[in-house]
Amino acid sequence: MKRRTFLQGAGVSLLLPQMESLGQVAEADAPRRLLTIVNHLSFYQPKLIPQKDGTFENPPPLLAELSDHFKHLKVFSGLDNPAVQNGFGHTPCVGILSGYFNKLHRKNRLSIDQAVADVIGEDTRFKSLVFQAGENLNFSQISWDKHGLPVYQIDSPRKIFNLLFQVDENEKTQRQVLAEDRSILDAVFSQAKSMEKQLNASDRAKMDEYLTSVREVEQTVKRRAYWAERSKPSVDYELEDFDRKSVDDYVATLMDLAVLALQTDSTRAVTVQIPFWEGFKEPGLSGNYHDLSHHGQKKEKIDKLLMLEHAILKRINASLNAMKEHQVGNCSLFDQTTTLITASMGSANSHNFDDLPALVFDGRMKTAGYWKKQHEPMSNLYLGLLQQFGAERDHFGESTGAFDLLS
Repeated sequence: MKRRTFLQGAGVSLLLPQMESLGQVAEADAPRRLLTIVNHLSFYQPKLIPQKDGTFENPPPLLAELSDHFKHLKVFSGLDNPAVQNGFGHTPCVGILSGYFNKLHRKNRLSIDQAVADVIGEDTRFKSLVFQAGENLNFSQISWDKHGLPVYQIDSPRKIFNLLFQVDENEKTQRQVLAEDRSILDAVFSQAKSMEKQLNASDRAKMDEYLTSVREVEQTVKRRAYWAERSKPSVDYELEDFDRKSVDDYVATLMDLAVLALQTDSTRAVTVQIPFWEGFKEPGLSGNYHDLSHHGQKKEKIDKLLMLEHAILKRINASLNAMKEHQVGNCSLFDQTTTLITASMGSANSHNFDDLPALVFDGRMKTAGYWKKQHEPMSNLYLGLLQQFGAERDHFGESTGAFDLLS
């Protein structure tokens, strides 16, 4: 990567954000980034989608969780994937980002996150990163490369953290650091302190903010990984640490890691999937996420489902706020990033793969609000995204035209 700085020690290689003092940030530097978030089991749309087109005057309760960003949000409903074959359970969900699924073919078509990564991913360590909260099931693959082959989706927060910061748990010195419960920052501390002398006040503040973020996320990942691998004691108390079956915890951890990956410019395209959970346990709520999403219009199930969905959107909202607070180059991480939230199904309850929702966040957006579509291909939105990232294309998937996402 061009003009990037690493802190190194004990075999750890820690990538730093770009710094003005080191000549790494030019006035025109403002790389575009894409954050894609897909909820496999969809959202309960009566509580997410507004009743009428236009501005968010009386937002439904789920949408209201994202009210911090209404000025930069477009919401769409009624989008379809006409090339996705229905009737195969959850398997057609593999086509959400490509707009394509044919059960007879082993390959899928290029997904939008990878199409964008092909345009913007040349100057970063990873062309793209795909995270998944939970086990990778045969119908949870959503990212596909230009050859139609699956892109590896990482479901372990610890593996993601170690990948981002080049920590090799099999290397002897690093094993000792990890075994002693020290931070990887301890290994590069002396170099970091020495480097501070070269930085101006703005860059010192940026570096301090960044290292604090790394330490906090690292401790969260370590703590949650520890408890994920152990059975909880069978005593009558609430354990607040990470449980692999906690939807809320898992989403929060992966969103923290997604922000870190973008903040360090390790990649400019991150995809996070919130997949199929059988059992889950949250404070005051436990059950089967899949069963709740197939609620049969029963109020008690819908109420529990909404508790999960409120928690998920709160975590996403917090991450968007964190992106606004992180300065990268001459503007915030939020301003540099287009964020897409969508779902693999319009309704998990009826297993339909049309009437899909899409929420697009962008700091450059001139007109925010809600647009109700009638059976328009989701690929029209994807084509608009591709063009926004500079791709000279007039077609993607089953597109019939391109959405203008910024006007």
